Amino acid sequence: VQEVFHEYITNEMPIRLLHITKDDQKIEFKLVDRDFVREHFETHKKVPDKIHAEFSKTMLVDAEDREDHIREHVKKELKYAIFSHRWLPDKQESRHDHMLKEPMVVPNGRETGCEKLGHFCRTAKDIHDCEFAWSDTCCIDKTSSSELDESIRSMFRWYRNSHVCIAFLSQTADLADLQKQERGEGGKKARIDGWFIRGWTLQELLAPSQIKFYGADWKPLIQRSTNYDFTNDRGNEVIMGKISELTDIDKVDLKSFRPGTDRVPEKLLWASRRRTSRIEDIAYCLIGIFDISLMIAYGEGNRAFFRLMEEILKRYDKWDVFLW
Repeated sequence: VQEVFHEYITNEMPIRLLHITKDDQKIEFKLVDRDFVREHFETHKKVPDKIHAEFSKTMLVDAEDREDHIREHVKKELKYAIFSHRWLPDKQESRHDHMLKEPMVVPNGRETGCEKLGHFCRTAKDIHDCEFAWSDTCCIDKTSSSELDESIRSMFRWYRNSHVCIAFLSQTADLADLQKQERGEGGKKARIDGWFIRGWTLQELLAPSQIKFYGADWKPLIQRSTNYDFTNDRGNEVIMGKISELTDIDKVDLKSFRPGTDRVPEKLLWASRRRTSRIEDIAYCLIGIFDISLMIAYGEGNRAFFRLMEEILKRYDKWDVFLW
């Protein structure tokens, strides 16, 4: 149990997380590393002891089965929320170098980067019961090339391992507003939330097992219902149907996506309708979608996409590879 516990934190969880605490109605967050996470769950939450006690009562003989079951229990206990959103312009986001070593109080007010991060942390804690959370704005030290490289290559896995992905649609008021949106084909003017046309949000849509959509005022697009899992919108036919219409992604993939180098033209078609600020990111944001490994080298320009296709062609030999 101890080995699986330590290996999971080192290999399957983000390098840094926000630790969220609540005192009465005041919520605070602090940027922490994997050592803090390890000590918190091992010393304060006694997670390894709890799992060991549970498995001491079972009769799993096969070592591989036993380790898989332990890993699933570890993942369930070490839960964190992860953020999906569009970045604000003009460096308004809360970045890694803005994070203090001491806890920061979650602010109230209109949206700037700090307020948006605060809403995310409050939602993660109050609605989804997560003590830890991850946001790409502040949980990556982009001055470290090795940390940036690991983060980009691991990001699909971090989203998949999250307890819930909180998706913030800043240009969508509510579900009725989402229903009115359209891509703008056939000469029509597009009216679509920018979240649906950004490169990185493709994997953020597909990777998590649970995703919850929030509108511009931070109210959930799908409200509570007696016959519906409020914390996960994947099972809601209304919102998944509309997202399928806006993205051309089949509802089967929206409900349960498996990465890999199959159906390459279809996946490249999904990506072709999206844009990234850095030209290299259109390749890097697809690493997890195709489940391949690619060196990160900002400054290489279009060559990043050529290298992506080279890796895909090593595994996909069908003639339709460029029919997208």
